[in-house]
Amino acid sequence: MNINATLLAQAVVMIVFVAICWKYVYPQILATMQEREQRISDGLEAAKKADDSLEEAKLAFEKELSQAKTEAAEILEKANARASQIVADATTKANTEAEKIMASAFANIENETNKAKEDLRQQMSDIIIDTTQKILGDEISKEKHEAILKKAAEEL
Repeated sequence: MNINATLLAQAVVMIVFVAICWKYVYPQILATMQEREQRISDGLEAAKKADDSLEEAKLAFEKELSQAKTEAAEILEKANARASQIVADATTKANTEAEKIMASAFANIENETNKAKEDLRQQMSDIIIDTTQKILGDEISKEKHEAILKKAAEEL
């Protein structure tokens, strides 16, 4: 009986111990575990939100980067177009200036040619007058000579 009473006493003590644990210790352990589970769940949710936020930030960054590249390409295209326009304007201006210079040079050449012809004509006239005077022995005035030249030009 001694074994039975001990066994029975140990069973009663065990039941009382389990009842006390069930009533007072187990709810606190469960509460602590639920709190910890909630914190882990909140942490996982926060990590997921952070991941989503990071993904959104990456997408926003990619969008901004793409937009910046597009704007840079537009600015570069505008700069190239402006540079081409400046070069074209400078070329046109240079061509116009060259044409003016060429026209002026041609006019100068024409004037110099006419002046040289006139000088040559005058020298020729003087030579002809001198030669004619020597041949005829008579003095020919410039007026007479001009009249002879005009008459000769009309005959040609």
